[in-house]
Amino acid sequence: EYEIVKTILNSYDLDRLYSESFFKMFGVKIFITWDKYSNKHIALSDAIKNNGGISVNWQMAFDGFCNMECLINSDIVFSYSKFSTEIEKKLKSKIKYNVIVGYPKDYAPALLRDKADLVRAKLKAKGAKKIVFVVDENSNDDSRWNTGHQLQRENYSYILEKLFEEPWLGIVFKPKNINSLRQRLGQVEELLDRALATGRCYIFEDVGRHTTTAPPILAGLASDVCIHGHLNAGTAALECALEGLPTLLIDREGAPYSKLYDLPKGKVIFQDWPSAIDALMDHFNTPDGLSGFGDWSSVIDQLDPYRDGMSANRIGTYLKWLIDGYDNGLEREDIMANAAKMYQEKWGSDKVIIS
Repeated sequence: EYEIVKTILNSYDLDRLYSESFFKMFGVKIFITWDKYSNKHIALSDAIKNNGGISVNWQMAFDGFCNMECLINSDIVFSYSKFSTEIEKKLKSKIKYNVIVGYPKDYAPALLRDKADLVRAKLKAKGAKKIVFVVDENSNDDSRWNTGHQLQRENYSYILEKLFEEPWLGIVFKPKNINSLRQRLGQVEELLDRALATGRCYIFEDVGRHTTTAPPILAGLASDVCIHGHLNAGTAALECALEGLPTLLIDREGAPYSKLYDLPKGKVIFQDWPSAIDALMDHFNTPDGLSGFGDWSSVIDQLDPYRDGMSANRIGTYLKWLIDGYDNGLEREDIMANAAKMYQEKWGSDKVIIS
């Protein structure tokens, strides 16, 4: 145990001292990152502070429940909502100013509608009348960590089999990692190829360095209903629900303490694919659809109090205030206090939690 702790402390010291030197050499005063999922951000936060700078972390993913792996040590955090700030309090994250900004990518729908319409038109031209978007959260070989391949194969197989039963059904897939998709699918690959040949199935395949470049909302805008096959990871589902798209969650892993369990069972939350598909077919076969199907309105205010497409603007403005403070020769504590005051004056006193 002593050797393990010593190794961790030595790693912290090495990262902090290197970063201190780097920040000093280049005159860095603000360090911003989304990465809270390793202990390295703690060393970087301390390094920038020792240079008289400010550490900033912006919330990339939705956390519906407390997870110690997500604990943060940062001067400023940009959070989606008050609910997100309460999660950080329960985790005992070390945050001086927790700023509520909304969902940072809420500007995207307005930029993507035309492209989504093209995908939708392509499927409709082949006979699709109702289109479903299915989220693929990636998987790995060991099902004990993250999701195993079998769970992801179910995300494809159940809905693909329904496509062959219903000639009016279209499907859109947005894999997180298209490069490994076919290897992960195993025998389901053949089912996918048959579906693609019908013209009523579409996959976003453009990929960046690590993940597919298409955002979930692009696939969502091309569809009538969005289905996220996991409840413990709900960022893609939230992105679609914030746009008012009917969005379902299938909790196969079991995440009963998630905030998302406040959503109605049987209309948003399902325990398996067969029950979700049965409800989906009922919804599509009902002239005006099932009342409340895929509806997140009961909790959406708690997950993003703005929903105005201005989240990134709020973040950028806040960062500018910090930079202006350094340009005016102020000390870091005064800079942070001034920025918090200006944000409260513009967006409300309840939008900055100070500790």
